[in-house]
Amino acid sequence: MSKVFFLCPDDNRPYGGVRVLYRCVDTLNVAGISATVVHRKVDFRCTWFENKTSVTPASEVRFTTGDLLVLPEWYRESIPEIAPGVPHLVFNQNPHETFTGSEITKGSWKPVVSADTVGIVANSPYTFEYLSYSFPHIPIYRITLGIDPGIFFPPEGEKEKSIAFMPRKRRRELVQLLRVLDLRGALGGWTLRAIDGMTEAETARILRDSAVFLSLNDREGFGLPPLEAMASGCIVVGFHGGCGRLYMRPGTSLPIDDGEIILFAREVESVLERFGSDDGLDRMSQNAVELVRSEFSIESEAADVVSVFGGVLERVALIEPKTRVLNSSLLKRSRFPPLKEMLAYARMTRNQI
Repeated sequence: MSKVFFLCPDDNRPYGGVRVLYRCVDTLNVAGISATVVHRKVDFRCTWFENKTSVTPASEVRFTTGDLLVLPEWYRESIPEIAPGVPHLVFNQNPHETFTGSEITKGSWKPVVSADTVGIVANSPYTFEYLSYSFPHIPIYRITLGIDPGIFFPPEGEKEKSIAFMPRKRRRELVQLLRVLDLRGALGGWTLRAIDGMTEAETARILRDSAVFLSLNDREGFGLPPLEAMASGCIVVGFHGGCGRLYMRPGTSLPIDDGEIILFAREVESVLERFGSDDGLDRMSQNAVELVRSEFSIESEAADVVSVFGGVLERVALIEPKTRVLNSSLLKRSRFPPLKEMLAYARMTRNQI
């Protein structure tokens, strides 16, 4: 029986993209399509969210006829060499990571796809547009991610006067925003709730309790946190980051264009002042919850996953792999960069704009 192997870095920090990979594997297995997450280390499994997902160590992977390998965009220029001769999909959840690490000089550029690339999967219309334009000769597929209503949902009672945010993103702008609001006395009576290094359940609990969520979307493909906050009944204010235009719409949230710190602060201050006395904010919260349930359901995501990954698996059913194993040396080098490197890169790219 053919199998789909989803390669995943050995990193147990909370990244929404990793959660998506695990859920894809669960979805395919429920649909009767054999799939597994592949980690480099034996006995490694992500534990920041509950799962019983099929996991296989890279050393035990043996490709047979009709198998399909799925590679995240995080592996970048290593993608063509991880398993040469094995048909693969690139699952790109952040198009801005596709060429990270490349220099300006053309002679230094290395391919991020190969003849074995049978397609690229995008996680949003934003990502789809980027990839379709960048790779005109490769099939680009799209799935719409969903939010699990059993994890992210509004509280039965009243929201607390707390403001939730994720400080690992756009920390420089976040500090500016909070300092400005504090200088204006706008934070009085409100509690700041930083979501950092927490489990999925802990994150959901904070979002359920919090009245306001600060969106810090920054050059990514989808931006799950603001949508999870909307599903939890939060008033979401902040940067849409491009990708967030898909769901951060007027009437469901308060989207802000990049760099508009003072506008961001004005909108937050207005929300804090009106909270508890403005029916418009209540309607916005309700609209947000309804939007997530109608357009970003977990059932819709599952249908897309089965259609895309299952469909491609059928198309490679007769392909004989030219290699049977993964190049584990590349897996060791290709992983998420340390947070310090990520922040340094973010500062450098913003200074170039």
